[in-house]
Amino acid sequence: MNRLMPYPVWRIYTIKSKESLDQTLAGIIHDDLAKDKQVLWCAPSIYGNPDKQTVGGAAVSFLLRPCSFLSLVVFGERQGVSPTFTSFKNWTGHTPVSIPDADKELMRKFLHCYGPATVDYFMNWLGCSVQQAHRLWNTISDEVVPVQVEGKICYMLSADMDSLLSADSDEEKLILLGAHDPYLDMKDRTIILENKSFHKTVWRFVANPGAVLKGGRIIGTWKTKTLKDKLEISMTLWEPTQPSEQQLLKSLAEEYEAFRLRNLKKCTIEAD
Repeated sequence: MNRLMPYPVWRIYTIKSKESLDQTLAGIIHDDLAKDKQVLWCAPSIYGNPDKQTVGGAAVSFLLRPCSFLSLVVFGERQGVSPTFTSFKNWTGHTPVSIPDADKELMRKFLHCYGPATVDYFMNWLGCSVQQAHRLWNTISDEVVPVQVEGKICYMLSADMDSLLSADSDEEKLILLGAHDPYLDMKDRTIILENKSFHKTVWRFVANPGAVLKGGRIIGTWKTKTLKDKLEISMTLWEPTQPSEQQLLKSLAEEYEAFRLRNLKKCTIEAD
């Protein structure tokens, strides 16, 4: 990881696509290797597609993961459909800030966002082992309280209890959420979509649609189609809505159109 740091390209450049990033860094390292090692470095990779990736490219690709944990490489602004990669300082204008007790802060942020939750919910959200989940969970064991959710014991931050008990619920508020919005990542999906027959429609393996929310509950999905500089939006609702609510949904679609810098060609709302 540290071997990559002295090179100016790492601090200044923005590189388009992961494949180009692998090749660029592998090329920089290649020039400093001994001649006999350069041959191995340029050999076809045993991972992925050997016609497109070298051993050096594969090694760099693996090392970029721990580099990202240290904020040495981050996503930059997208260029079309391709991601870009750059340094944290180049993207934000400052160096990363060290967070004391970062493991505790991670747990607090998770429970603040998704609580009430369980350690299993956290494990699935983070994608870590059972042991790691319990180790992190236990770092703030003195900051959580048990609550009962639909007959199941879950936990939330004791600091959030007052906010939970005094929260005002707006059962009529309509929102358009994009696919993979963090709100949709909660483990207990029945809280926001009680009818399980619609779960596979919202949470798919690929090409998730956006979600239409009313009072925090999912009442339908929405999709977009781009035609040059124009945008088409289609919504499918599972609950009846008033004409005034449909007009509000179309207004939200127009806001999204402005965000995308496109002209809204058509917005349709259908009942399923």
